[in-house]
Amino acid sequence: MNGSDSLASALPSALDSAEEIRGRLAGRPLFVCLDYDGTLTPIVARPELAMLGAEMRETLAALSRVYPTAVISGRSKEDARKAVDLDGIYYAGNHGLEIEGPDGTDLRYETGAEFIPEVERVYEALEQRLGNIEGILIENKTYSLSVHFRNVDPKQLPRIEQTLEEVLADQPRLNRREGKKVFEVRPDIDWDKGKAVMWLLDALGARTENANVVYVGDDVTDEDAFRVLRDSGRGFGIIVLEEPRETAAEYVLRSVDDVRRFLHALVEMVQPVR
Repeated sequence: MNGSDSLASALPSALDSAEEIRGRLAGRPLFVCLDYDGTLTPIVARPELAMLGAEMRETLAALSRVYPTAVISGRSKEDARKAVDLDGIYYAGNHGLEIEGPDGTDLRYETGAEFIPEVERVYEALEQRLGNIEGILIENKTYSLSVHFRNVDPKQLPRIEQTLEEVLADQPRLNRREGKKVFEVRPDIDWDKGKAVMWLLDALGARTENANVVYVGDDVTDEDAFRVLRDSGRGFGIIVLEEPRETAAEYVLRSVDDVRRFLHALVEMVQPVR
């Protein structure tokens, strides 16, 4: 059923709604999808500092033993895999542009490879024109790139936006999206985290036939997944709230520690997929 977005701060807590969620998930297999930065780890000054805590890694390991579990990140697939460092997890990087199953499986998907030279040209141009700004991080992720400005003087933001606009004017097959203190440059194709979730459901076949999907994320880019699950009736989103905004999620968690507690509860909540 289609719905409208709600203010995230007004949503019910996923922890306080555990019995309601148990009822919603009962009788169907479960597929769990998770963002990484801001969801499994706190947002930090630089991406390489976002280290997965030992308790969270143990919780994820337990979760993936009973349910198909995917990490769907704006990071590159290899970066996400290295950060989580768990077998048995499905990894989708670059907002779903590259997907790979656990070791020993042949599940693999890539789209947008033809845009790699254009992404590289934009990266080189931005490094040349913006690389001297204190605190900026321009990250080439092969299929896309990120311009992190969390540590940049806000007075520099107009310069960054203007430069991005000028550089992208010469690369019409790429577009810009905004996340938390980051600009994302991606191929202008009809693909996002929501479509990656639906592709994984199809690819996993019998394991996720008629499955409920629970997707936990914090960023604007996770809204594509929240919305497709809500509108398709295939599951629901849980937003990890840093600041109030409109969202298609149906429940809220307030911190990374709340995410860990909720995932721990999920391990015991529903019958596992056999």
